[in-house]
Amino acid sequence: MAIRKLRNWIAPVAALSLAGALLVAVPSANGATGASCTLRTPTASAQCDLITVALVNKVVTLDPTSSVRTTNQNYITKFLVQGALWRVASDGKPKYDLVASHTVSADGLTWTIKMKSGIKYSDGVTPVTADDAVFMWDLLKAAPPPVFSGVKTMTSSDASTLVVTLKSKFAELPYALSSIYFFVNPRAKAEGNADYWKNPLSAGPYKIKSWTPGNDEFLVEANSQYWAVPAVKSIRFLAVPDPVTRVIALKQGTIDYAFDLPAAIARGQLKATSTFRGIPVKLQGTFTLDFNLRSMTDGKPWRNVKVRQALSMAIDRKQMGNVAFFGDVKPGCSITWASSDYAICKNPDGLKQNIDGAKALLKAAGYEAGFPINLTVFNRPGWSDAAALVAADWKKIGVTATVIPQADAVGSAAQSSGDFQVQFSGATGQIATLILRTYYGKTGAWTVWSGSGSNDAWMDDIDAADPANKRALIGKVEQAMWDESAHIPLGQRSVYGATRLPKDIFQNVAGNDTYYVKQTPALS
Repeated sequence: MAIRKLRNWIAPVAALSLAGALLVAVPSANGATGASCTLRTPTASAQCDLITVALVNKVVTLDPTSSVRTTNQNYITKFLVQGALWRVASDGKPKYDLVASHTVSADGLTWTIKMKSGIKYSDGVTPVTADDAVFMWDLLKAAPPPVFSGVKTMTSSDASTLVVTLKSKFAELPYALSSIYFFVNPRAKAEGNADYWKNPLSAGPYKIKSWTPGNDEFLVEANSQYWAVPAVKSIRFLAVPDPVTRVIALKQGTIDYAFDLPAAIARGQLKATSTFRGIPVKLQGTFTLDFNLRSMTDGKPWRNVKVRQALSMAIDRKQMGNVAFFGDVKPGCSITWASSDYAICKNPDGLKQNIDGAKALLKAAGYEAGFPINLTVFNRPGWSDAAALVAADWKKIGVTATVIPQADAVGSAAQSSGDFQVQFSGATGQIATLILRTYYGKTGAWTVWSGSGSNDAWMDDIDAADPANKRALIGKVEQAMWDESAHIPLGQRSVYGATRLPKDIFQNVAGNDTYYVKQTPALS
């Protein structure tokens, strides 16, 4: 289908969705408050008493060991109400938060981290100590997230000194320590206490004012014990799962900031530049098609690597980015996101669609007549449209894909249980190995869910390499992933957001879906 024709079809459908959304109830809330909290308020003088931000779903846990810790709404809120050694600033780079200084040994294997002195948790009594960071490591080390696979030990030599020893050099350790996996909490109160995570103390910029796990509202207020003062006194996060409803709520002034909006509808409905600012965000991540290669799929056609490569070759990645995401998604054929200096495509056809080549591979694999397959996809803006375009491409080579949109909770459960055949999904990572480990690290989320190959030693080599040598090593991993084709890269992840707030006071950090709030003094 031509791009213009499909876009003409999308427009009336979007209008109907918009009309339907008016009938959907949004949790009761008010818009931003504060004398200096409008879209046109200069950043330097902006101050907000209360803002309301839409979440894609309800916050169900802040437990760092929970199986759903990587679900968007659970970690983007956690970032603001938990202490961090390094915190990701608006430019997408980790800056000192609870850290005062650090040194690295000559061999690069020992990091000595000095923490800020005199910091207390939000109760105003409990001191923040280096052992609290060790406690976080103790929770993780039995099954460390892939980004921590190179960490050997974490110990505290005194109350303010953390010592991290590595198996191999990892100059980008601050990225790991500022990731969604690592937060600082008091061992004395949290260890062995599951109830602690229902209302944890905070060493971050905000503390919880009111929240019940699974409720629509997650209300936070500035933490007076934090070393800086945020420009927003309170933030009300509201679960608004329907993306069109998020557009309506923003237009009506019920909410002030919304992320992951349907781009076509949002651009049309929020085009008044005196009231709204559109925020297209290219994430440091990649959309992928991920095949289930676990034992429950033995004998299925997609267990043949030629079949998976044929399915990759049949996809028109440029059309997917232009139509499903209105040009916001940059097409790509590497697991490392497309705009990265380390994006290395090992697909022999690059971004070119190759229907004849795909048919030839299917024939060689014994599936010239095609086969049926279920293509599941999270019900997020543009994702189902992208999956439908993929299915249309596969139809050209005789493969009949049934697209099955799913709520996040359903899709996440299917990932863990293996109740999927191929899924349209995606991942992010601030550095190349963060996303590569997701798909090719031994404990990477998609490595586990797909049952695909891994090589942690290669990842460690990349982390230890000088910048000049990283590219060749990453190319080696990308080649291995193409050879297996358990994960088919499609393009760089992108989301569309919009706001009523002053510029840069509350925003997504560059290249990521986490939030940054302007504070004084700033992160440095």
